[in-house]
Amino acid sequence: MPAFMLKKIVLGNFSSGPVDPMMADAIDFMVDRLESLGQSELASRLTLNCQNSYVEPHKIRDIPVTIMDVFDQSALSTEAKEEMYKLYPNARRAHLKTGGNFPYLCRSAEVNLYVQIHLLQFHGTKYAAIDPSMVSAEELEVQKGNLSISQEEQ
Repeated sequence: MPAFMLKKIVLGNFSSGPVDPMMADAIDFMVDRLESLGQSELASRLTLNCQNSYVEPHKIRDIPVTIMDVFDQSALSTEAKEEMYKLYPNARRAHLKTGGNFPYLCRSAEVNLYVQIHLLQFHGTKYAAIDPSMVSAEELEVQKGNLSISQEEQ
């Protein structure tokens, strides 16, 4: 398929109605990135995105999972979200009021907070995101305090 047709398919999933300025900036950024892709790159990414595959839940039963979701419109259907919740019933859920298709761009502070909360359970283990020797005990206490305050506010 020609590149312009592939781009039209992708752009059809972007919000076309009124959105807040941060979401508009995220959409503009992604449109710019889309324009930089050639036909073969775009076709391969769409092929990967449309493949019917998933991580088999029984294979990650003992691994902590956090599912991040937005309450506003996104390209992921409600049915797909519900199916994911059924497949991973023990997963933590991180909900954002808004964020559209790109919450990691337009709601980055909230997304980063949820990622930090998820990764906190691995601190001090071999799965930690950072080498413990690189963090002072004082800094660790400050960060734990910040996460506790943020969790209480939610």
